[in-house]
Amino acid sequence: MQEQREVGFLELLRVNPVYRRFWVGLSISMLGEWFNTVALFVLIYNLTGSQLGIGLLFVLRMFSLALPQVFTGMLADRFSRKWLMIWANVLSAFTVLTLLWVDEASEVWMVYAVSSILMMLHAVFIPAENATIPNITTDNELLTANAMNSGTWSAALVLGASIGGFVVSLYGVEVAFIVNAVTFLFAALMYSTMTIPQDPYIPREGGIWANTVGTIIDGFRIILRTPPVRRIISAKALWSLFGGGLVYMLVLVGEDVGVGDFAAGIGLLFAARGLGTGLGPILARYAFTDRSRWPFMLGWLVSVCGLGYAVIGWMHWSILIAVFITFAHAASGANWVISTVLLQERSEDAWRGRMFSTDFLLMTAVNGFSTLAASLMLEFTDITLREGIQLFAILQILSGLVWVAFVLPGEREFARTTSS
Repeated sequence: MQEQREVGFLELLRVNPVYRRFWVGLSISMLGEWFNTVALFVLIYNLTGSQLGIGLLFVLRMFSLALPQVFTGMLADRFSRKWLMIWANVLSAFTVLTLLWVDEASEVWMVYAVSSILMMLHAVFIPAENATIPNITTDNELLTANAMNSGTWSAALVLGASIGGFVVSLYGVEVAFIVNAVTFLFAALMYSTMTIPQDPYIPREGGIWANTVGTIIDGFRIILRTPPVRRIISAKALWSLFGGGLVYMLVLVGEDVGVGDFAAGIGLLFAARGLGTGLGPILARYAFTDRSRWPFMLGWLVSVCGLGYAVIGWMHWSILIAVFITFAHAASGANWVISTVLLQERSEDAWRGRMFSTDFLLMTAVNGFSTLAASLMLEFTDITLREGIQLFAILQILSGLVWVAFVLPGEREFARTTSS
């Protein structure tokens, strides 16, 4: 049978109205989230004046996103993914507005608490979102849809971080929180207009325990017993192993690039990061046409990202580092979309939500530990910010090479069995 042509980006939006509404809602809410993220960094720094305070925000956000993933994948397989996405956005809108009351250093705990709640709600949204995409796209739309989602996240990061940085600098953090709340509500409205196919959940014998904890354990068991999924599910965590610390240190570099105040510097560097993560999936779609090579590319792409940060670590810090940030995150963006498509293709709808929650559990937990290690290193050792970036970049290069060596035998065997 002849393989279907992969649809183009504009073609996908034109021929698939369900995905189009999904994408519009996702795009607007992502834009608001990056306004909010820059504002949180600035608010914490203004209230505490501490690099460690920003690091703790990173760590708390990552662990608040990671820990609920143990349960939220089960929710995405048992309940309506559409309504999980709607309620996650509605509750996020009202939660973010509580930040408008924070204006004193003694209230900094509220920033951490609200950030944690927002990440927990996002943890409900993510498995539902990723498990939904294969159900609203055809086989020849799946790669394009994932590349478009990743590119949209990146475009939102570029616009949200750059514009948000300057808006926060001029008008304060309150504007960013209001914009974020409005975008959450708009996204919920868009999702409410969609019909999302989903395999019905078949209750298991044994009551509530079997249908909650039992379902969660069963999801882990399926992943462990499915080597093609088990290998790829570590790809995002591989990047996070040192990428989490590198992105945290990137925020601190914002003071030194000479484009204005701290908020403007963060906005510029995160915009470069967003540009890279947007270009990476698009380039991967056209450049990496041999899908049999995809699993091996994942480790190499992590090493390429480390190479970009290694250059940053040894060069003079100015606006020019944005070029190498873009290069580094183009590789990480390609890693993200390729691993996501492989997981979607190698899984079944009945357990896809639990698989993606495990994927994000690994990625966010590792990211949190990486950020914690970097922030403690800078706070309590004599290692400078520049030396920290150099160290983490070199280790990221090595980690990608080690991963390729470990997955190579299993993927070669999988390729032989599936092609025969």
